[in-house]
Formats: sequence, C-alpha cells, structure tokens
Amino acid sequence: MPGTDADQPSDGKTTRRPCTCVIAHVQDDEDRAHVQSALDNALKTNDAQAVLVACMQLMQPCPARDEPVTR
Repeated sequence: MPGTDADQPSDGKTTRRPCTCVIAHVQDDEDRAHVQSALDNALKTNDAQAVLVACMQLMQPCPARDEPVTR
C-alpha cells in the first residue's frame, strides 16, 4: 500500500521516485545510454517516429528526475 513503511528503502535513504510521465524519461546514465543507442539506430534507419520518441525521452523536463534528492 502506498505510504506504508514497506515502500521505504531499508537503509534509511530517500531514493528518487520513478518517472510517471506519458513518455518515460531517462533517470540515470544507464537509461541515457540505452535511449541514445535507440536514437542512433533510429537515425541510421530513418525512423522518424523513433527519433521523436527518443528525443522526447532525452530532452523533456521530468518532475521525478529534476526534483532534489533528500538523503
């Protein structure tokens, strides 16, 4: 259930919440590398829709990614 102690990390640190946007944004370097690879592939294959989605994932502001982290 949301808001219970089970949702909290056991080490006492607050972690970033996941992106809940319609188009999921990158949250870390691993995600960024994956999306960048998809963008490179879309550019090579002239897939305009995939280019648009990858650019939106990389560039749009994200409330989950851009909020300060409390530790």
